[in-house]
Amino acid sequence: MESLRTRITALLGGLLVVLAAGVLLPGTAHATSRVRTVPTDYPTIQAAVDAAQPGDEIRVRPGTYREQLFVGKDLRISGAGADTTRILAPAVLAPGEDGGTSIVEIHGGARVAMSRLAVSGPGSGTCASGALGSGIRVLSGGHLDLNNAAVSHITDTPAAPCPHSAVGIFVGDFPTGTGSATIRNSRISDYQGSGVTVLNTGSSVSVLESEVTGHPTISTDGIGFVLGATGTVARSTITDNACRPSDSQCGPDFFSQTQHAGIVAGAPGTVITGNSVNRNQVGIYAVGSADLSRNSLTDNDYFGMALQDGTFTVRQHRIEGGVGGVAVIAATADTTATLDRVSIRRTSGAPVQTFECCGFTATATTRR
Repeated sequence: MESLRTRITALLGGLLVVLAAGVLLPGTAHATSRVRTVPTDYPTIQAAVDAAQPGDEIRVRPGTYREQLFVGKDLRISGAGADTTRILAPAVLAPGEDGGTSIVEIHGGARVAMSRLAVSGPGSGTCASGALGSGIRVLSGGHLDLNNAAVSHITDTPAAPCPHSAVGIFVGDFPTGTGSATIRNSRISDYQGSGVTVLNTGSSVSVLESEVTGHPTISTDGIGFVLGATGTVARSTITDNACRPSDSQCGPDFFSQTQHAGIVAGAPGTVITGNSVNRNQVGIYAVGSADLSRNSLTDNDYFGMALQDGTFTVRQHRIEGGVGGVAVIAATADTTATLDRVSIRRTSGAPVQTFECCGFTATATTRR
């Protein structure tokens, strides 16, 4: 069991709709807002950020901008398209507010809307020196609204399984900081750690109509809600997050080995619905509680879904392939799973399997 706790912690390596009066809503402008254009008005995006007033819009023309961004005010930053406007990791990454390194950092409670651009690595550091911490980092109560964008190649050079490193989008701070984000119609791919990590009670992220795709040669996780963080994953595609042959800690034993998952959830209020979750080691791994419905889970190596240490009702899922469809695991508490209209096909082992440890019981009930 200790390795599972370690793995969930190692992910460090719904929509927020109630806003205080007067706070900038992403996509809207203050009456006195100004448009600032890069590179026409300013040579770099950071120069435009520094000059901007809260509520301004920064428009970035097509091109590759090799720089870091530190944003501590309410702004809109828009490009000409994720295929033509790219913020590229510089050769040397400066540490941010908490000492970590990211290509874009949002802090100081700022609400930042970013759209129609790409944030891209790789970083030029290594696991030992100058490692890339994340593509976009949201901390200190900041909020990111990301739309029609891409975050890709978030790795070190060379890409390697560095602990707590190279997360596509990292929301929250260790040990207690929080942040929030809405990610919509965006692509997150080729990361070294996880696609999206959401950390701590009070942090929340919604991933909507987006794609999250792991690295082809390094063990990764897709979306992780960690240490009480909550959120929504809906109508999205999460693929290729699995254990790679070089990772000796991985294996099918839920009590002594590590599993990598497309989605990891572990707090009440997290909603995972209407997604396509394919070719991961485990499709969805839920610990404690989550609202799970109408997901399609195909060809995940071990199980389409693993449910651990809680009471779960899962509804209308379609699971195909893998060793089993649903794993019900009791490691630190009794676990009860009600499978309501869950279709399971083409598994090499029993469709529903239970795993028990330390005197706790795992029970599964099926409803047709």
